[in-house]
Amino acid sequence: MLKRVMSAGMLIIFMASVALLSLKLTLFIDLFVAVICAASVFEFCKAVKTLGIFQISILSIAYAFILPITLTYGIAVIVSYAYTTLMLAMLIFFHEKITFKDFAYTYSMTLIITISMSLIVLMTNMHSEYSTMYFIMSIAIPWLADVGAYFTGVFLGKHKLCPKISPKKTVEGAIGGILFCTLSCVIMGFLFNILFYSNALNINYTVLIIIGVVGSILSILGDLSFSVIKRSYFVKDYGDVIPGHGGILDRFDSVICFVPFMYIITMYLPVVIK
Repeated sequence: MLKRVMSAGMLIIFMASVALLSLKLTLFIDLFVAVICAASVFEFCKAVKTLGIFQISILSIAYAFILPITLTYGIAVIVSYAYTTLMLAMLIFFHEKITFKDFAYTYSMTLIITISMSLIVLMTNMHSEYSTMYFIMSIAIPWLADVGAYFTGVFLGKHKLCPKISPKKTVEGAIGGILFCTLSCVIMGFLFNILFYSNALNINYTVLIIIGVVGSILSILGDLSFSVIKRSYFVKDYGDVIPGHGGILDRFDSVICFVPFMYIITMYLPVVIK
């Protein structure tokens, strides 16, 4: 547990550094998302044994890095079209080496990971005045759900949630995660208003409660979905770069599932009422 807590502390410090730098230049958010997307696609390709098929793995990793950066400049559609065209070309020209299964797994999951995470960039651009708040919430909310679920499960967990997919997850942990995340979400809105905006914002706490509850459930869904992939390929973790947590994808799988919801809800029900 100590190793897990220390790694979490380092992640929080890193996230805080990116958030503070983004106050001066939002490009830091774009670069952060780009690195996370590229690392996640790399780990996924390694897990499903397509990393060695360089014709599609290098293209996919490159696309995952480039797309978040190009969203700000309005050429993301061109980049996505180029990626799709080149992937199809690789399937044709190297059909003796690349199976459709390898192509489909790599292409589809690259799109899911990259487009979902890249919505952080679109969201922070759309709410540029509050980009730091939306950026931190996009990452922190799924993590807080995980923290609440982990500690509740350790101390109170008795009933397994999905024993064949993730043996350590419990129903009690899931409930604890939802409650802890929802409360934390409301507190985050309050603290952001006080610390960063001198209590000048009109925070919609009802929306924060919705985000906390639904976000917690989506966090569990994302975690379990990527666990299914790991179990299918007999992989314990996607990587080992974060001691106690696994790889980048192990830490961001819940974020990937949550961010599209955060993006959609803030389009129609903004956290800050003007």
